[in-house]
Amino acid sequence: MITYLRRYIFVLSYVFICFSVSCEANDIDFSIKKVVESADVYRHTYTDKATLHLYQGNGRFGSAFALSGLNASPAQANNDIYGKTEFMHIEHYVRGEYNSDYLSPVLRMYWYNTLAISSYTQHQSFYDGTLTTSFKDKDCPIKIESWFDEVNRDLACFIISIGNNMPHDVVVDPGKIIRLHYGQVVSQTINIDSVNGGWKFTLECLGKKCFFFVKTNAQGQIKDNKLFLSLKKGENNIQISYRENINVPILKSRQRTAEWWHSKWENTGCIKFSDIKTQQMWVRSMALLLSTFNNEKLGLAPPTGLTGNSWSFPFPQDLSYIAPALLSTGNIGIIKSWIEYFADRLDGMKAYTKRLIKVDGVMLPWVFPYGSFIGYHDPLPPNQCYYEIHNSGYLARMAHETSLFVNDPSWTKKYAIPLIKETAIFYKSICKKDSDGLWHLFVTPSMGQDEMGGANQKDYLDALYSAKYCFEQAIAYGLDNDKQYEHILKDGLAFQTLKSDKGYYYSCQGRGTKDFGNQKHPVQLNELAYLPTERNPSKEALAAYYSRYNITRDAKRPFFWGWTMGEYLLAGSRVGDAKEWSKDWDNMQKSENVDSDFIQIYESSKNYGMSFFNTTAGLMIQTLVNNIVCDWYNKLEVTKCFPWKGDIYFKNLYSKLGIKVSGYIINKNVHLTMHAWKDTSFSFHGEHLIMKKGEILYRKFYL
Repeated sequence: MITYLRRYIFVLSYVFICFSVSCEANDIDFSIKKVVESADVYRHTYTDKATLHLYQGNGRFGSAFALSGLNASPAQANNDIYGKTEFMHIEHYVRGEYNSDYLSPVLRMYWYNTLAISSYTQHQSFYDGTLTTSFKDKDCPIKIESWFDEVNRDLACFIISIGNNMPHDVVVDPGKIIRLHYGQVVSQTINIDSVNGGWKFTLECLGKKCFFFVKTNAQGQIKDNKLFLSLKKGENNIQISYRENINVPILKSRQRTAEWWHSKWENTGCIKFSDIKTQQMWVRSMALLLSTFNNEKLGLAPPTGLTGNSWSFPFPQDLSYIAPALLSTGNIGIIKSWIEYFADRLDGMKAYTKRLIKVDGVMLPWVFPYGSFIGYHDPLPPNQCYYEIHNSGYLARMAHETSLFVNDPSWTKKYAIPLIKETAIFYKSICKKDSDGLWHLFVTPSMGQDEMGGANQKDYLDALYSAKYCFEQAIAYGLDNDKQYEHILKDGLAFQTLKSDKGYYYSCQGRGTKDFGNQKHPVQLNELAYLPTERNPSKEALAAYYSRYNITRDAKRPFFWGWTMGEYLLAGSRVGDAKEWSKDWDNMQKSENVDSDFIQIYESSKNYGMSFFNTTAGLMIQTLVNNIVCDWYNKLEVTKCFPWKGDIYFKNLYSKLGIKVSGYIINKNVHLTMHAWKDTSFSFHGEHLIMKKGEILYRKFYL
């Protein structure tokens, strides 16, 4: 009888969900301003001990700042424990060792004197785009306000208010010695000239000449290739501009920057959570991405943004983890510019692939150049990781999904299709049918996504997923003229030859069980997290998901390498297991993958020096969106993975299905508004919905 009642209740619930009637428009309005401000960073204690810095940027120019409100002084002990504090510009790079391109620091600006700080406050306003630091140095009140201009993005501004006549000096220091990646140390020539009441810095390094300018009402003196600014009582304005001397009133710069941020937030998809930690993760991760990327096509930012931490070059793989986050929040122009940037360099990528591994098509470089592909990594890249052959699938996915959002056939033909075509050609070039009747991938040199999985192996699992995805997309776009892709998929790629007795796949041929427990990255979850190759979670992917802590190195400690935690969470959103998702979320802080205040994410657990890791920030935004609105399997699944007890409100979450979704969830009652931004049809909780562009539908159901 109990079993019968349970089945009856289940059927009624299912019918209610599937055939929920249209309802009147519900009040789903909430203040985005208040949501963003709820995640502002406030600090009230100053310490001489190493502390996480705070990051600002505009996608072109950026820096992290210390508790002092400026960059950390070179003399300050342990100032790099939580990463560097130096100004970085997306066009300030040199071609150094291995004929590779490296962003290099433009300058540091720091207090010359040792400060005796008391009465301390620091406030980062994400809604206004400002950082304000106030304190007393002995009896002298000091206030520093900083921002990076969002209209002319070569400009950084500071207003430093001094409360009495106590002398204070600020140093503008380009640094004569530059330390690049892979241990290369170079020197640069510095010339400082007085120009139009300000200062012009000319920097020459490895044959490249660059300029920046300092405009200020403070008195300046040049000494030891540095500019010393003597701050007076009252407001001291300092404007630092890259490339050219920018003439804009400083208060106008602050006003227009705040207006830009207000508009950006108001036009970005938003979620209001009841849980404060989740809310902070959402806003601060979005702020990190919006501070790091824009649509200017000047170059692609490194994984830790414009902080100068660790890598000084961009990884396209990492960008592919960020692209869905920005697309789903309506920041389509940024990703559109990336696809155009890649397409404009298609010939260079093809030539690079042909030179390094001697096959046709495009092996998307593991690290992308800022300059030309001519001579790039000539004769060879720095290490084996530069031959990770799975990357091309991620390029194809970015191209395809961006084309869905752009929704312009001429744009798709010009930019997206050529990229998809060449990625499919690449995998066809390294694909061969063996005696088992399956198609295998092998080329030398090569590397898998799991960096612990060895080099030059056959059938890297991640590459098989990428090949399958690229072949499917090539067929869908009418690029399979000789039916070779269709033939390969019909025969089957060599997934089953990697099947373990535990039900999930090995990471590649030749490694076997010795990989389990030693993998840096759980590539077995790629089907759930990175490439939608299936209509539903496969049994192999599910087996891997529920064994993820056994597969991945150090996960049981808990400790997570790279973006592993982000992949766990995103895979959990697609599986729909709220309990397992919550386990991973709790382990994020236990493992110190985030700082104790949930300001940012480290590249790996406890890897404090690699702070502000935007790669995992992109995965975090994805998982939070997908818990509420998921279209991974080309159908709309709402609240598929819902681990929260409190109420949730959301606005304008974009789906590749052609709709944006808003609504709220109160006491497990779900109210939805679906707005079609193009003609579309899709499955929603058992219904087949057909919508015309501009049409709005309302649905409600109970969790």
